Formats: sequence, structure tokens, C-alpha cells
Amino acid sequence: MNSVLIVDDNAENRYYLETLLSASGWKVESARNGQEALKLALSMPPDALVSDLLMPVMDGYTLLRRMRAEKRLCDVPFLVYTATYTSREDERLALDLGADAFLIKPAEPDVIVNCLGEICARRSSGRAAEPVREGEPDLLELYNRTLIRKLEGKMEQLDAANRHLEEDLAARKAIEASLRESDERFRLLTRATREAIWDWDVARDTLWWNEGMQRLFGHADEVVADGRAWWIERIHPDDCERVSHGREEAVVTGAEHWSAQYRFRRRDGSYANVEDRGHVLRDDAGTAVRMVGAMWDATERLALEAQLRQAQRLEAIGQLTGGVAHDFNNLLTVIMGNAELLAETHPPGTSEHEFLMMISASAQRGADLTRRLLTFARKQALEARVVDVNQQIGQIDALLRHTLGSDIRMDFQLAADLWPALVDPAQLENALLNLCLNARDAMPQGGWLTVETSKASVDEASADPERALAAGDYVQLAVSDTGTGIPPEHLARVFEPFFTTKDEGKGSGLGLAMVYGFIRQSGGHINIYSELGRGTTVKLYLPRGSDAAAVETAAPVMALPRGAEHILLVEDDDLVRDYTSYVLQQLGYTIHPAVDGKAALEMLAGEVPIDLLFTDIVMPGMNGFAVAEEAVKLRPGLKVLYTSGYTRQAAARQEPDMALSQMLSKPYARGDLARRIREVLDSR
Repeated sequence: MNSVLIVDDNAENRYYLETLLSASGWKVESARNGQEALKLALSMPPDALVSDLLMPVMDGYTLLRRMRAEKRLCDVPFLVYTATYTSREDERLALDLGADAFLIKPAEPDVIVNCLGEICARRSSGRAAEPVREGEPDLLELYNRTLIRKLEGKMEQLDAANRHLEEDLAARKAIEASLRESDERFRLLTRATREAIWDWDVARDTLWWNEGMQRLFGHADEVVADGRAWWIERIHPDDCERVSHGREEAVVTGAEHWSAQYRFRRRDGSYANVEDRGHVLRDDAGTAVRMVGAMWDATERLALEAQLRQAQRLEAIGQLTGGVAHDFNNLLTVIMGNAELLAETHPPGTSEHEFLMMISASAQRGADLTRRLLTFARKQALEARVVDVNQQIGQIDALLRHTLGSDIRMDFQLAADLWPALVDPAQLENALLNLCLNARDAMPQGGWLTVETSKASVDEASADPERALAAGDYVQLAVSDTGTGIPPEHLARVFEPFFTTKDEGKGSGLGLAMVYGFIRQSGGHINIYSELGRGTTVKLYLPRGSDAAAVETAAPVMALPRGAEHILLVEDDDLVRDYTSYVLQQLGYTIHPAVDGKAALEMLAGEVPIDLLFTDIVMPGMNGFAVAEEAVKLRPGLKVLYTSGYTRQAAARQEPDMALSQMLSKPYARGDLARRIREVLDSR
């Protein structure tokens, strides 16, 4: 009689294998872990060994490695039988270490016995071992096949017992033993799975489930008499009708299978997103008698899928924003520049001058909006500077009062000794405007809106790494309203992109998401407090700037630098090309315009004197980088200045060797254009 050593830390699994292999003619010994097994094997080498993988003291991998290193044990057939299977890597590692076979729990009894006999025969014959692999079977299909096979066998035995009355007693005892074996096997199978297995007796309306129901959802093992009602009571009200109707329809229409996704209430009252499937068992008349199924918690997987979809949506926004920014900035360049030129023809104080300045300011706000969208899409880095937050609030005071309307009364509580903050001033202005607009929408009948600034120091004890609130000094900006408040179930989602409680057409759901992104990119933190009927307070923690650094102030008006050099201007947009040519000609330069790269290179190949190539980057046919590369071949030492409606960072990714200082971003004001042209011409 051949001997086999079973290694498993689970007593029920050992009992199951001992019973199975003893009945198949094996002499069985068992151990609880690899250390015990190695000691037994060294004292009396077995003819074969069946081992689990994850065990205390010494796991199956270590046991396999130690046995293959021992001269007395290196040829002992080794069968891995495990429920631990995350990927093919587990199987590959075991086989590489010298295992003869790899089976997944639960495997059918004849598979285990046949596999063990086969690997022993191969070892004894000296043939090269070909690893035996067995994929993980579907639990419900395995149970159904086993049940049907046993029932067919039992019917044959009963027919034989009727024909041979004298053998009736022995046949009945064999049937009872087989049934007990089937029940025990099913019990072991339901324990081995990670799912919640359930069995619904349709006729008696009783519902049974295994330990997985308690492990996953907290409901203790029991058999409930009113199974249909118990199950329906624990389905989320919004899903109840759909799911219960689907299951009942599967029962009465003759379907073999049923499946659904829904929210199932745990014992603690919370809901899990579950996936549930069942197999309908019917009698000879086609009437459903039982439904056996499995349910598992898919909450985490569905959350990850939702995050992936959100990331894809944001990526789409980023792509769209990048394309729009280029064309939009070309238009703003012309609007800002012409408004600035016309404003100089009307003295300050006249209505014409004021109107033109309003046009220029509006165009600048459009440029700021484009930059904010690019920042939100992470296509432009923040331009953090040391700013006076109180001064920033004062600059948009009039805009806020005009935008919010007369129903909203404003109260500014600004700390006199406030620290400077290190933030992007345009993004800070946009964040404050978004918060005030949200507060206004929460007060449809009017109310108080309070804007406060103060110092805030967070020590190590108060820091919260999970919420990205690090220890340090912050400038706190708080916006409070006396509005309707935010429901508790919505507080956790207010910073999600596209999440909004406003009516359709009254909000995109991007406002607070942009504020959140700006604060986190700036190294700060944001908190929101709200109570229904009592209003909302949003607190921004802005990183403190250096007191020694100069706070940004308006630059004094200076005369624009002029020149007399020859400039080759390459721009495919007619309006931008005409505007830029006019401005540079007014500053004394001689301009040679070209509509594309081909025309520019033809001009450079001639005798026209050129001191500077000023080219757009994005153009049809040949882009600005290619134009510049060919230009310096024709005119070695030629100076180059790029321009684009895209950001500097985006342009640098297209051409990593290009220095950011070689680019002037659109839209540009006349003063910026004049200074950058002069800087490049005067550089070495």
C-alpha cells in the first residue's frame, strides 16, 4: 500500500483528503504545516505528498524547496492543492520549484486521485514529469454536475434493489453513506469559496446561506423560513422592484440562470454593491424547486471602474481644452492688442477710453479663464507668487458686489497683520469667485456672505497626512453663507468633477472641483462645513509665503523699447499677423510677413536682410520648430522667438530641447511683445 503525506493547516481540509485518499487505497499521514511535514518525511519518506501553499510556520513553497534540496526526498512526487490563486504566477512559481502538479481547490475527487496516481507513475517510471494543471471550476456547475451524477447513480441502485429484494438493505446503507459524503463535500466546498453561497427552496420558501454571508455582509449563519421576504427587505429600495421582478421572472419563465447587480444591506445598515447569480433546478414537469446561487461584494471593483471612467472624462476635457486654447488665444491677442491701441488715441477719463479699457480687461479675463482651464486639465503649471491675499480680495470687491446682486449682503473680515501667501494670484481670484457664486446660489432669497482672512498654524499633533494637511503656517481664507446648506450625503462628493445638485443648465459641477485642484496643487488644504438650513463655510488653507519676498505689485508704466532691425514674422492667422506687423512697425522695426513655413524659407533663401525669426509654432504643413531648424541652416546665427496659443509646458513637450525663454505665449499685450522682441535681439 502506497503512503501519502497530507499537509494543510485547515483541519476540515485534512479530514476531507484523508477520507478521500484512504478510500482510494492510500496509507495516509497528515501534518499541519511544512515544518511538521518535513520532519515526518525525513523520518519515513512517503510515496507522495499533497500540500497547501499558505500555512503558518513554514509555507508550501518553502517545504517544496527544502524537499527538492534533500537527497532522500528530492524524488518524492509533490502535488500542490491550494485555494490561493491570484494569477498564473502562483502556478508557475510552484512548478519552477519542482512541483509535479498544481490543482485549485475545490477539485473533483476523481481529479485529485487520478492526478496523484499519474504523477507517482511518472516518477516511478523515470519519465520526465509533465506538470498537471487544473483550472478553477465554477462552483455552481461543479455542484450541479456532482448532484446529477449522484442522483442518477442512486436511481440505478434503487432499481436494482427493487429487482433484488434481498440486497435492499445493503443498497440503502450505501445510498445513505453516499448522501452523507455528498453533503459533507458540499459543506467543505462552500467553506472553501470566498463568495456568499445561498440555497433557496422555492416550494417551502426557505433560504440557507454559508459562512461567506457573515464574512462579507455580517449576517450570521441560519436558515430563514420566509426566504423571499428576508432577501427583498435587504435590497436597496431603488433596486428592489427591478431585482425581485427579474428573479421571479427567471423562476416562472423556465430560465436556467439568473444574474443581477444591486445594492444589498449589510448587518450594520450600510449597503454593498453586489453581483449575484443563481441556477434554477426544476423537476420533471419543469417547475422550479430550488435556486442555488453565489453573491459577492463588488463595491471596491465598481469604485475603481468609476474612477477610471472619471479619469477618461478628465483626459477628454484636457484634450478639448488644449485645442480650444490655441484658437481662443489667437482671437484674444487681436482683441487685446487693438483695444490697447485704440485706448491710446482717446485721453483717459473719456467714455471711449473707459469702454476700450473694459474690452481689454474682459479679454484679459478670457485669457485667465483659458489658463485656469488648462491648469484644471493639468496642461499648465501654476505660476505661484508671493501675494497679499487681502489686496487680491480688494481688487475683485467691486466685481463680486456687481455679480452677486443686491440681495446678497457682503461682510469682509480681513486680518490686518496677515502673512503673505504663496499662490497663483489668478487662480486664487477664480477660486474666490467660484465660492462666492456657489454661496449666492445657496441663498435664492438673499442673505449674508462673509469673507474672512486669518493666520493659521498647524502643529504636528494637528496635522492630518490622510487629508494632505501638513504641519506649518497657512493663510486661511474662509467664505461663509447663510443659505440652505448641503445634505450630509452630498458633502463627501462636492469636490468631484461634474457633481452638482443644481438644476440642469445652472451648473457644470466643475467649480468646486477646480478650487480643490488649485488648492491641492498649491500645497494647501480645503475644508467644508455645512448644516441644513444654517449655511455653509468653506475654508482654504493657503501656504504661507516668505515675509522677505516682495509682494507682487503693479509694475510702473514705462516707455516701450523700440528698434530698427528686420523681423521675419511667420503666422498663419491673418488677423494676428496683421496686428503684430502693425505693432512692430509702429515700434520702428521692418517687418517681412509670411503666411507659412514654405514662404518664410523662400524669403530666407533670398537676399532680404533678417535679424530675427518670430514664428508661430502650430501651423499647417511645417510647424514653427521645423521652420526654425531650416532657417538657422540658411542663416547661421539667426535669432529665433517662438509664439503659440498653447502653454509653454505643452510646447516644450513637443520640442524638449527648446528653452522656455524662447517663447512668448498668446495672447500677448503690446508691451510684452515689445520687451520680448528686444530681449531676444539684444541677447548673445
